[in-house]
Amino acid sequence: PINPGGRIFDSTENLYLCAMNNQGLLALAQLILPSEILTNFEVVRVEEEASLIRIYLDESVKAEYKENPEIESKGFCEAVTIRDFPIRDKGVDLIVRRRKWYDKQNNRYFSDSYELKAEGTRYSKEFAAFLKGVYGDDSYDLPFA
Repeated sequence: PINPGGRIFDSTENLYLCAMNNQGLLALAQLILPSEILTNFEVVRVEEEASLIRIYLDESVKAEYKENPEIESKGFCEAVTIRDFPIRDKGVDLIVRRRKWYDKQNNRYFSDSYELKAEGTRYSKEFAAFLKGVYGDDSYDLPFA
C-alpha cells in the first residue's frame, strides 16, 4: 500500500484520484487566496484533514533576483502559520515560507518582508478585520481561532 499524506492507497487508480484531488485543491487555493499572497507566493501543497485545511506557500523568486548573479537563494526561513477564513466548517491554515537570500556583493543575508498577518495576531489581515467587525474588540474564544 502507498501512504501519501497519511491516507492509504492500495492501487494505482486510487493514487491517480488522489493526485487529481490534490490538483483540484491547489487550483481552489489559488482562487481563494488574497492577491498579495498570490503575487509573492506559490501554492506548493494542500493538505485536508477532518477539521483543517493546510495550504503550503513558498515565496516566489522575483525576476530582479533571478537576473542578478550577485544574489542567490539560500533556502527558506522558518515557516509561519497564518489562520485564514474557514472553508465549509474547516479551519484554514496558511503555512508560509519566505526565502533567505545572500547578497555576495555586500556579504549579507536578507529576506523580504510581507505584512500578511494582522498586527499582534496569527490571523490574515482580512480574517482579523472580519472577526473584529463581527465580535468587536472582545477577546474570548472565537470560532476557528
